[in-house]
Amino acid sequence: MGKEPWGSSSEKAKELTISDFGSLDEVREMAKMPRMVKVKTETITILKKIAAIGDLTSNSGLVVSLSGKSIEKIVSDQAIHKSFNLQAHWQAVANIDKLFSNAIEPWKFKLNQEKNNENLKDRKYLYAPMEYKGRILPVKFTVKEYKQEGADKRLYSLEVIDFDL
Repeated sequence: MGKEPWGSSSEKAKELTISDFGSLDEVREMAKMPRMVKVKTETITILKKIAAIGDLTSNSGLVVSLSGKSIEKIVSDQAIHKSFNLQAHWQAVANIDKLFSNAIEPWKFKLNQEKNNENLKDRKYLYAPMEYKGRILPVKFTVKEYKQEGADKRLYSLEVIDFDL
């Protein structure tokens, strides 16, 4: 299977369907979010608690760490503006552990040759369903995998995509 162009990961999310994640009933259940937040400070507190518990594992078995740098990136203004809605972004971040546990990696992508990939082995994109205001939306995760022996895979960013599964 060939790799998708590096900049197509958000558009590819619009090809996902409920059945990519399971039956309608299974997806409705996995898309329910246990935590609701309204503000950034509350979200950061929850995110730090999740990070302190340890690594996250996706549905496909990918294990990632959530570092302090990752947390800064995930709650940054740049990350917020990638998601279509501020409250949807905070909800996804506050439930990152549940979302990532349901995440799948349906495609492989090429690296962006315009960026410094010197220490990067791969950049992976995973997707999970999230219920938000009566809709089931895809949440995209970006994971960086490093070349250095012993360096882990790090959850790098999160984006809520304005598309109904």
